[in-house]
Amino acid sequence: MKQKFAIITNDSCALPRNIREEYGIDGVFLGNIEFPDGHTEKADLDWEKMTPEQYFGGMADKKHIYKTSCANVDEIYACMEEHAKQGKDILCIVLSSALSGTYQFSVKAAEKIAADFPDIKVKVIDSLRYSTALGMIVLEACLRRKEGKNFDETVAWVEANRGCFHQMGIMDDMFFLARTGRVSKAKAFFGNLAGIEPMAEFSESGLSEVVGKAKGKKKGLQTVVDYASALVENPKDHVLFVCHSVRPKEAEWLKNALEEAIHPKEIILTSVDQTSGANIGPGLAAAFFYGKPLSKDLVDEKALIAKILG
Repeated sequence: MKQKFAIITNDSCALPRNIREEYGIDGVFLGNIEFPDGHTEKADLDWEKMTPEQYFGGMADKKHIYKTSCANVDEIYACMEEHAKQGKDILCIVLSSALSGTYQFSVKAAEKIAADFPDIKVKVIDSLRYSTALGMIVLEACLRRKEGKNFDETVAWVEANRGCFHQMGIMDDMFFLARTGRVSKAKAFFGNLAGIEPMAEFSESGLSEVVGKAKGKKKGLQTVVDYASALVENPKDHVLFVCHSVRPKEAEWLKNALEEAIHPKEIILTSVDQTSGANIGPGLAAAFFYGKPLSKDLVDEKALIAKILG
C-alpha cells in the first residue's frame, strides 16, 4: 500500500522550520541569492546566517540590492526523487509563474519523475502567489491531507481555492521601490513626504497590484483590518498570517487588531523570506488571509478599498 503523499514547495514560502515541521511539509528546494558584493548563496529560509534586520536593514541604510534565481531542474528533481523512492505521490506547490521560472522548472522535473517512476503521481501547482500567501496554500494542503483527503482531493481543493488567498498591507519605504524601478524617484520623494502608503492585493495573474493609497501609517493599518474583515471567510477554520520586513511594531499591532476583529483559528507572525524579500524590500507590514474569491480585474476589491479610504 502506498504511503501518504508528500507535499513540497520552494524557498519563497516564508515558512520557518518550526512551522514546516508542525504542519508536516515534506521538503523545500532552495533558489539562489546574489549578494551586493557579487557572491551567490542558497536562500537562507531559516535566517541561520543573517537576521532579517541585517538583510532588510542593508537595503534601507546601505542601499543594497539583492538578486535571485530559482533552483534548477536537477535540484528540484532531487527533492522530488527522495519521496518517489519511498513510494509517495508528490504534490509540489510553488511560487507564482508571473514572478519566476520556478513553476516551469518544476514541471520539467515532474516530467522526469514521471518517466523514471511511472507508478508515482506527481502534480505541480502554480500558486499564483508569493511569500506568505504561497506558504498559506501549502499549509492548507497539509491540513487537507491531515483531515484524510487523498492526493486527488487535495489537488482539487488547492486548484479550486488558490484564488481565495488575499494580501493587504502597507509599504512605507518607497525609496526602495524607486531604486528597483517600480516608482519614479519623484513619486517616492513626494509619497514619503506626504506619508502615502500603497495598498496592494494579488491580481489574477499572480502579480501584486496597488488597489489604493492610504495617507498615514495609522490609516493604512486600520484599512488592512477593515479590508480583511470585509473579505475573510470562515476565519475559525483557517490560519491567518501577518508578515513584515523589519516592521515588528506595525506587524504586532496588525496581529492584535485582526485577532480582535476576525477571531481566526490562528495568526502566525513571521518575516518576509529572503527570496521574495529581495523584490519586496524593507517597509512591508501585511495581512495574508483566506477569503472571498478575487473578482475579475479586482473590480470589487478596488471598490472596497475606495469605500474604506473614503
